[in-house]
Amino acid sequence: MKRLVIGSLVSAICLLGGAAHADRADQLFKKGKKLLGEKKYAEACTAFEESDQLESGIGAKLNVAKCYQEWGKLATAWRWFSEAEQMAKDTKDDRAAKIHALAEELDPSIPRLTIKASRDADTRGVVIKLDGAPFDISALGAERRVDPGPHQVDYTAGGATRTKVVPIERGGSFEITLELPRKSRVSGKSNVEPQAVADREAIRNRRFIGLGITGGGVLAMGIAGIVTLRARGDYNHAISAHCGGSPDRCDDVGLAATHSARHRANIATGVTIGGLAAVAGGLVVYFTASRAAAHSDEHALYLAPSLGGDGTGVVFGGAF
Repeated sequence: MKRLVIGSLVSAICLLGGAAHADRADQLFKKGKKLLGEKKYAEACTAFEESDQLESGIGAKLNVAKCYQEWGKLATAWRWFSEAEQMAKDTKDDRAAKIHALAEELDPSIPRLTIKASRDADTRGVVIKLDGAPFDISALGAERRVDPGPHQVDYTAGGATRTKVVPIERGGSFEITLELPRKSRVSGKSNVEPQAVADREAIRNRRFIGLGITGGGVLAMGIAGIVTLRARGDYNHAISAHCGGSPDRCDDVGLAATHSARHRANIATGVTIGGLAAVAGGLVVYFTASRAAAHSDEHALYLAPSLGGDGTGVVFGGAF
């Protein structure tokens, strides 16, 4: 008798729990319909999904699929149609063929994305994420359906993380090739060694140095040009105002003014020569960066014009 009573209580509790789930699922369904009518797609699709979780069924999955389809999330909609079709097949439901037709009609408009790597890529330790979700290395080279819009691929290889963002339109397709280290033909190991990485860094640094030296030379020549023009103007003014039009007839003011102008012009000439040397040296550093890196990573060259009390010149230095 006690067993009969306990069994009846358990059955009653299960019935009550099932009814509560059904009521909650129905409330979420109605909420989803209302939100969908208001075109609040994110909230509507979430409500439909929660309804399916509480009381999974073919109809519930179709509601989720149609919500995502109207929102424009075509690949997501296609996956929900596929789940509904599989459930219909498993339960021998007559709607299976119709659901399949809906998925087939949608499929041509779904964008495709293929993430690839070269055949000899070393994928050991490589971590890939697609739109923030883990991406299985074994899926490299396989076409996959994605929703229209931008997609972000993040991948980490050799301690460096790279990001690629690609926009894909409805019905379009796109391929991304990841830049991964390659396996050695002999040992099967990655041929990206620390020395190779260091050489690339050294080449890049030297090129930056070369550009900096060249830019400094151009700037120096520009300043020298301005100084020369002003000195020439002051000289001509002194000749006209204090020298009677001839440098041989200058008074004391004229002599001082013309001497100052000539001195500044000489300095500007020296700076111009130094600037030209800097430009030439910077170009040499830039275009020989690869060869220099192959010999040593300890070079640090610089070439620049110099001004001082004793005149002008060019300073060249570095570590060899």
